[in-house]
Amino acid sequence: MLQKLREEFHFFIGPEVPRPQAEITLFLAPPPAVPPMLAVKLLENCTVYRQGRKRYLDYFGEALTIQDEHRRRVEIYSTDGARLFELAFLAVHSLLGEMLDLTGLVRLHGLGISLKRTSAVVLLPSKGGKSTLLTNVLRDPDVKIISDDMPLCDRRGRIHPFPSKISLETPPKEGPLSRLTWHEFRRRHYPPKWTASLGAIPERIDQQPEDKKLILVAGFRLSSGSSSLFPVERWKMLGPLLEHMVMGFGLPQILEMFLRFDLTDLPKLAHHGVVRAIYAFNLARNAKCYHFHLGPDRAQNSKLLLELMHEQEAT
Repeated sequence: MLQKLREEFHFFIGPEVPRPQAEITLFLAPPPAVPPMLAVKLLENCTVYRQGRKRYLDYFGEALTIQDEHRRRVEIYSTDGARLFELAFLAVHSLLGEMLDLTGLVRLHGLGISLKRTSAVVLLPSKGGKSTLLTNVLRDPDVKIISDDMPLCDRRGRIHPFPSKISLETPPKEGPLSRLTWHEFRRRHYPPKWTASLGAIPERIDQQPEDKKLILVAGFRLSSGSSSLFPVERWKMLGPLLEHMVMGFGLPQILEMFLRFDLTDLPKLAHHGVVRAIYAFNLARNAKCYHFHLGPDRAQNSKLLLELMHEQEAT
């Protein structure tokens, strides 16, 4: 289990520090009893309790997460190994999100890729086809990965890598991604996925995309018809950026927002929203903006995106 987590976050693993900034402890054991207290939030899959700076996420006796916000310590209990891994994965993302905010970086829910002098970020919702699009564009040997799902953005609107993992409905049988080691990621309330660390193809990861020309693309699904990719004014990116960056409607971000915050945290949420709005404005200002109407022909979708990026390379 720990090895799988290391593979998921391989890009961020470095020399061990003498005093870690955060700590997550996993217990493959029955959850302890929750102390008597009032619930602050009732969700479909768990009940959230709060006692001072500690937060208890009770998954109806099947699992329990205890977060000590002051010390940045997390304890997770479950007798189900797959469930323990799932909750640990979300806990790492939550702590990473908090630390990234403190270092001046925010996560953007989208696909990030690059060529030699050009980066592209494609904003698509969950299950919108980001990983499928990545699988197809990687057939071009010059394409590199910034992130399958969550590139980072700094205050100046520059993009940074976040290649934590890649996930698909089924493992690919050809292409560079077929070289990866795939694991089934079983989730309690969502369909299973196949995930893989990108550590086996480090040559296809762009570790320094921040100084390249940037294309910002908002993707929209078509029920039928031909795909199209066309330039738009920057203000037309405000809606997609609000959805995919300021609020961050990716699965880990949504769960993090609901589990970490309650009504007492409204000032903190407002501050996060303002900061991310500034980042989003600078991102759009630095980029050439496009809308992408994706039809059912996946090969055509990837062809249009690659053609646009090669056009930018030639200018």
